[in-house]
Amino acid sequence: MKAKIFSITLISLFISNLVFAQFKLSSIAFYTDYSYPLKKRLLVTKIDAVGGGAEISFSIFQNVQLSLTGGYSLFSLQQDSAIKLWNWRFYTERYAGIIRDNLRSDSTLAAYLNPIQKMDLTPLQLSIKGVFNPIKSFYIKPQVGAGIYFYTRRLYLEETWRKRFDEASYTFEYSYRNFATNKYGNPIGVFGLIELDYQPSEIFTIGTALGYNYFVKTPGKFGFDQFPINDYINFKIFLTFLY
Repeated sequence: MKAKIFSITLISLFISNLVFAQFKLSSIAFYTDYSYPLKKRLLVTKIDAVGGGAEISFSIFQNVQLSLTGGYSLFSLQQDSAIKLWNWRFYTERYAGIIRDNLRSDSTLAAYLNPIQKMDLTPLQLSIKGVFNPIKSFYIKPQVGAGIYFYTRRLYLEETWRKRFDEASYTFEYSYRNFATNKYGNPIGVFGLIELDYQPSEIFTIGTALGYNYFVKTPGKFGFDQFPINDYINFKIFLTFLY
């Protein structure tokens, strides 16, 4: 995952140098955000994320900026029939049978199996932003754009086993994690947001934004088939340094 983030950072820097060389640097912003999907897929019952990122903006016209945004969000999700839908062949074809046989042959043995899922999402977005100043020190910045969203879905089975020894009135317990093979993809998405900023000094602004991200349906391509959401809204808090 670190290698992927490093590669995306290099790509971002290359694109910014290539595309924005003729434009004037306007600002560099850092943000933290919370994301919540509106339409879930693949029998996902619950999912949300926290994350953060950075945005570089360049002035191209009066009150118009071109921005490059890179970020990272960690999604936690719950899914009905998670292991079956994952198509984890080691588990379904071999390991599930071992568990079943052990439990049938030993009445003093008990197992508690809990599938845990996470998803790393790293968007790389290009957008157009308007900058309006209706009141002194306050700014409204509508923004629309598109991007590629690199994801890695991770699943592991959290197993707790208990062995009861009736003669000693003792129960032995141990736990471990059994990891499935990761799933990857890079679906394409479009987004829009409204940012509200307050400028307490000439150096920086602070602000918030509410955005909506929608993923283009591309069955059979870009890992869309294993991507668990159709869209999400996100709430951001910004710290922006002005140039």
